[in-house]
Amino acid sequence: MKFTAVLLGAVLVIGGLLAYSVIPNVHTIPVQSSLLLASPLPIVVRPGFQAETQQNITILPDRSNEMIINVTAALDSGSPSSINFKLFTGSQMSSCTNDTNPSGCLVNEIVSNETIRVPLNASTTYYFVFDNKDSSSSRIVLFSASLFTSSVETMVARDGELNFVALGFGGVGLLVVLYGVAAKTVIPWE
Repeated sequence: MKFTAVLLGAVLVIGGLLAYSVIPNVHTIPVQSSLLLASPLPIVVRPGFQAETQQNITILPDRSNEMIINVTAALDSGSPSSINFKLFTGSQMSSCTNDTNPSGCLVNEIVSNETIRVPLNASTTYYFVFDNKDSSSSRIVLFSASLFTSSVETMVARDGELNFVALGFGGVGLLVVLYGVAAKTVIPWE
């Protein structure tokens, strides 16, 4: 047995394994999910009236929450048209539905065939209002709403290049230990 080879090999094994366990390799993984909130059922809005639908939405904490709304408006004949679309929460109802000076709406737009993105920061009831008060013809509205959430998860792994180099040093150290144990010591006889 060669003591110096065994000692050197043991140092390489311990150093390699220690380096493998100490060197982190950080992975960031984007996580996205979607949830259909309102299905695309046609809503008929008569002239001089408005149609309202509401949806209780629960957002996910520690994530980016965004509602994506697709709205298509058409006349009874099927030809494209437009309609006033408002989106607001229950606490904003009185100010947003004010006919003279609406304020506090998350969305207050004339839409025809639109995709609208609205960042959400509260779990509450959201109201979707399609206002056809200023028109003399009915509108057919198709709309869908989905909640998209996204976040980034961080994962620490031991799968980087330096980790494999450290394992290589540990493997070489193991071979040196085996050599040191198996080698015969030569005792010179004088």
